[in-house]
Amino acid sequence: MKSIKGWNNWYIHPFTLIYLLISVLNDNFFNYISALIIVCVHEYGHYYFAKKFDFEIDKVEIFPFGAFLSVNDYGVHHICEELIMVMAGLAVHLPIYVIIEIFIGSQYLLEVNRLVFIFNLLPIYPLDGSKILLLLLSLVKDYYQAIKLQIKISLLSLSVLIVLYNEIGYLLVYFYLLYANYEYIKEFRYMIIRLYLNRFHQNKYKLYKINRKYSFYRPYNNIYIINGKTYQEEQVLQFLIKKLKTD
Repeated sequence: MKSIKGWNNWYIHPFTLIYLLISVLNDNFFNYISALIIVCVHEYGHYYFAKKFDFEIDKVEIFPFGAFLSVNDYGVHHICEELIMVMAGLAVHLPIYVIIEIFIGSQYLLEVNRLVFIFNLLPIYPLDGSKILLLLLSLVKDYYQAIKLQIKISLLSLSVLIVLYNEIGYLLVYFYLLYANYEYIKEFRYMIIRLYLNRFHQNKYKLYKINRKYSFYRPYNNIYIINGKTYQEEQVLQFLIKKLKTD
């Protein structure tokens, strides 16, 4: 994968270069590159706030159909920082719309901007809509159960999308989304354990949540009242880690 000069953690997938070449041969370069630029500006919105909030950025990959920011510590930052980072990618579409409408006047680019915005709102992992859904679910549900529900909604939504738009041109996108969900299903327990281990060292949340079961609500300082005894969050985390490994 080729990195972009001056942007050491931005990478262009080889297939993207092939698609660029095909677009030149088909006299469709402007349409393709302008759509890709809109997608990259969307991803830069995420990237900017990931840098601002000191996320551990792995890379940004530019695929033929889009771009994806990968961070190694997603899920352990403050929920507000993660929500801002996710929403930032969606927010850039408003200034993009204004620029296109006033200075360019291209209906094609306006439509691409609209479609990229709507597509990213879908509750399919790893799209923004799915991440926003998880952050909201974590306010009212045990975090493990919230992720399981997020995955179910993601797979159901992806299935509906494939049925409604079963064109061969979308196969690469569907394959990527299916693979991303497969990897997420394999890894999400380790992601939760990483969060638990991080909470041993720091808890940024001041609002207390009283639990009468061994549940874990991420954006709170959890207090447990079990069998008439009171436990602090850090006293229960080790049990939660063992419980998660056996589920």
